[in-house]
Amino acid sequence: MARRWQMAVGVALVLAFAAAAVAAPRETVVRPVRLVQDVPELGLSTGVTMEADGGLAVTATAGDLTVRKQVYADGRFVVRVTTRGDDRLLISGAPNGLKVAYGAEAAVELGVDRDSDYEGNARRVRGWLAGSDAVQRFRHINEVLDQQDALSPEALSLRVTGALVAELLGDPGAARRLSRSITARLANRLRKAQNGYTSMSCWDTYQRLVVAAASALESCINSFAVYNPLRQVCAFVWTLQVESAWFQFLSCSSFPWK
Repeated sequence: MARRWQMAVGVALVLAFAAAAVAAPRETVVRPVRLVQDVPELGLSTGVTMEADGGLAVTATAGDLTVRKQVYADGRFVVRVTTRGDDRLLISGAPNGLKVAYGAEAAVELGVDRDSDYEGNARRVRGWLAGSDAVQRFRHINEVLDQQDALSPEALSLRVTGALVAELLGDPGAARRLSRSITARLANRLRKAQNGYTSMSCWDTYQRLVVAAASALESCINSFAVYNPLRQVCAFVWTLQVESAWFQFLSCSSFPWK
């Protein structure tokens, strides 16, 4: 009975953080353009395109590995990680949780607003990801990008998804570590921008949103007991927040598209 009550309280807290994550974004300028960047040491090519439905899509390829992520203004996202055959993973994120599907298996929902077996579903997802060669190769790419502390738009997008995958694999500190790493790089720059006399640029606004998301993540995690599985949902909410910030940055009218 006590555990059910604790879970109910946890659901209420996470939903509160999720509501904050999807506050209406400012209007953005939509433009049908493309960014391309190569990372030769990884054999990696990446690109960003504006989709017909208004979303932004990141595509990364390395050999027969393809990672494609669609992101929307409110932070919703759909990620596909694929190689040959049935080694394909799909993760979709929205304010009410995640949906994960692997190969021909039926999709599993990791949500906070329904009476579901969260822990059982999380174990099932961990099994899928642990046995996937595509996921392991994607994680290797992210390890290199993390070591490089890469902050290009494409690299940031991949690193955020990499942290989410690590969380799903059972690393409860992955999102927090990435959040702190990025924030450490951005916070000092943001203070300088805020202390200046010029208006904030698109990049300054992005930094402000990411720093705010980091603060919300810390508050969310600290609101749960260490053993509460819903601590993981704090990482999901953080992902929505930084995805929304990323979308707004790339949609900003002053962003130097090439």
